[in-house]
Amino acid sequence: MNESPPVMRYRAALAALDPRISIAAQLRALFPLIETELAAGVPHAAVLDDLSAAGLTVQHSTYAITLYRWRKARRAAPSSPAPAAKSSPSPANPPAPELDAIQGRPRNIQTPGDLRKIRDMQIDLEALRREGLANRAAPPNTTPSKRNES
Repeated sequence: MNESPPVMRYRAALAALDPRISIAAQLRALFPLIETELAAGVPHAAVLDDLSAAGLTVQHSTYAITLYRWRKARRAAPSSPAPAAKSSPSPANPPAPELDAIQGRPRNIQTPGDLRKIRDMQIDLEALRREGLANRAAPPNTTPSKRNES
């Protein structure tokens, strides 16, 4: 039996996986291989045929939804900023608190898209704690609030 190269790659990748994991998890493990096939112009139906030949029978709807979610997660992952390399702080020069505890916060809410941004915000609880500690350590009345101005 002469198998095509994609089927052999899919079969090898599936052999390395735990057979008890879900079909979606198996698909997520194969998506880098599938993306190269799709980038080369192979239709989705041919990919599904190759997957079934490799031993992973997947419904088209499961394939489409899992591919959509995988691509969405890949798009969201690079958008988070990478931590910059910083020099170690000296005792005389304490580190400035990082004010990036909440990622994706819109400046003002004017559209339904802004509300969706609020729903999808990523909150770093450790950075939020550091921010609160830095605010408490700051001398009082350095930044008066509107309530204290009157």
